[in-house]
Amino acid sequence: MVRIIGMKSVIAELGSEEFARVRVGIGKPEYEGDMINYVIGAVSEEEQKELEKGVEKAKEAIIEILKSGIDIAMNKFN
Repeated sequence: MVRIIGMKSVIAELGSEEFARVRVGIGKPEYEGDMINYVIGAVSEEEQKELEKGVEKAKEAIIEILKSGIDIAMNKFN
C-alpha cells in the first residue's frame, strides 16, 4: 500500500522548501476543472499500471540524482 504524504507535511518536517522534487504522474484529467478529484480520486486498474511504471522511472531518476547530480538526471529523465 502506498501512503500519500502532502507536500505541506514534507515542507513542515524539513523546515524548508529548498529541496529537489521528483514528480510522478499518469496524465491529466479530461476537464481541467476536475484536477483535485483526478489527483486524489480512485485509481483505475489501467492507471495503476501506468503509475507503477512512473514510480519505477522515478526510482531510476533518484538513483541518477544521487550518482550524477540533479542537472544530469533532469536532462536524462525529462
